[in-house]
Amino acid sequence: MKQVPLSAKVREVRGSSRSRRLRNQGFVPAEVYGHKDANQSIQVPEKELSKILQTSKGENIFFSLSVEGAKGEPFLAVLKEVQYHKLDHTLLHADFHKVKMNERIRIRIPIRVLNADLCDGVKTGGVLQTFLRALEVQCLPTQIPDAITVDALNLKVGDSVHVSDLKLPEGVKAVTGSGNVVVSVAAQMAEEVKAEVAAVPGAAPAAGEPEVLTAKKKEEGAAEAGKAGDAKAAPAKADAKAAEKKPADKK
Repeated sequence: MKQVPLSAKVREVRGSSRSRRLRNQGFVPAEVYGHKDANQSIQVPEKELSKILQTSKGENIFFSLSVEGAKGEPFLAVLKEVQYHKLDHTLLHADFHKVKMNERIRIRIPIRVLNADLCDGVKTGGVLQTFLRALEVQCLPTQIPDAITVDALNLKVGDSVHVSDLKLPEGVKAVTGSGNVVVSVAAQMAEEVKAEVAAVPGAAPAAGEPEVLTAKKKEEGAAEAGKAGDAKAAPAKADAKAAEKKPADKK
């Protein structure tokens, strides 16, 4: 279990405008909660926290938090939630949860799909779909796994892996509903197959299937309609010319 020291300060300011000013000064507003204690507002260095998160590669990290200006010794906490800016992806806010080594906690564990490119169903034309990227579990801090793996090698078209099918380490209990689908292999949609057929020059639609109207066929239809219009207009043009050549009646 990785423990990373992190220094913080008690946060006195609140509100969106003051939090924005705090971020401009290089700090991230954060909250610490847990163990039925009152929530504690803190601020942590943005550069330091960003560096730790970038090197963690999705793993759960235990922080040894030292809060300047607060009573008590450094305490152990996990990062429960991080908010990022939608455009520049800078840190906006963080939530820490206090933990004790002898108490079970709820935490999200990343799910890793193995052999996705070698999946039997994908080889036969299916599509591998991932529905869950992380699984919420309950366990002791010492039992937290780095990730939960799903092997897609032998999955065929129509197969699905549910939460109930996952092999969890000893002492780890899933909180996410057992009926939730983690990954599945689906057949290609009919529309996708039709589009592929339409993309092949000279390919005819299958019996009983509507013909796919492509841009090329639209152009051909327009050209045929133009020819038909010209053919209808030809007699009218000939009559007009004949009328021009006919001499005027003498009075």
